[in-house]
Amino acid sequence: MGILCCCFGAEAEAEGEGRAAANEKTSLLRRKVTEPPLSRGGTGSDAQVTSVRFMSIKRARSRESVAESPTHGQQNVQVFRVQVPHLDEMYSDACQLLAELQQEHQKLQEGLKRFKALFGCDEAKTLSDCLVEINSRQSGTTFHLMFSSAHSFSLCPEGDVTAPQVTQAVAEVANLNLALKEIISRAPRLQLSLQRIVREKESDRELVEREHCNTWADRQRALLNFDKNLAVFEQGVSRVGEIRSRAEQVLTDAKVAVDG
Repeated sequence: MGILCCCFGAEAEAEGEGRAAANEKTSLLRRKVTEPPLSRGGTGSDAQVTSVRFMSIKRARSRESVAESPTHGQQNVQVFRVQVPHLDEMYSDACQLLAELQQEHQKLQEGLKRFKALFGCDEAKTLSDCLVEINSRQSGTTFHLMFSSAHSFSLCPEGDVTAPQVTQAVAEVANLNLALKEIISRAPRLQLSLQRIVREKESDRELVEREHCNTWADRQRALLNFDKNLAVFEQGVSRVGEIRSRAEQVLTDAKVAVDG
């Protein structure tokens, strides 16, 4: 799965009367740490704003770029400027948080894949089934999962623990568990935030219309961008649910391995 690309299709104007609403809405998408500023590039309707935590996009993208749905393959999901400052900021934050969650999901999936490959296990097997298979080989090392808290587990080898393969296996499980905990921590709040964006689409669309009531061309462009953004976030609600479900499946399977 690739990284979300948080791009806008136009440069922001000065903030208007929506300043009070901005504080309320964007707070839903802010995490406890302070996020870095957005990097701004270019001028005019094709200027972009991209989260500097991921990449600095220097080449211009067309305003008509289609926002692709999140998939397991390489993809870009873009959001576009609607020229309402607090909405643009909220959309940028949401896009960034989606990117981070998809990165954690990728780490989880790749960690599971590498662990299975270490021991020649079928990729289709669950973590618990893979451990059963490994331990049945009687190679001199047995592996068990142990939980230290509700979402924290580690791989504990017994017997011959000097082989590099053993050390790597312990590290892979530790890393995939970190990704799993990030997903379980972040996904519920992000999903609620995206659901609120979708739920308030009618009132936000009216706000975009009011902000661009003087120029027909600007209003049409802003509304087109607004509709594209909503499509991205509607798909994002489902995608976050899928990622959360996958993490919970892995967690449940890890508990099966302990009980087994």
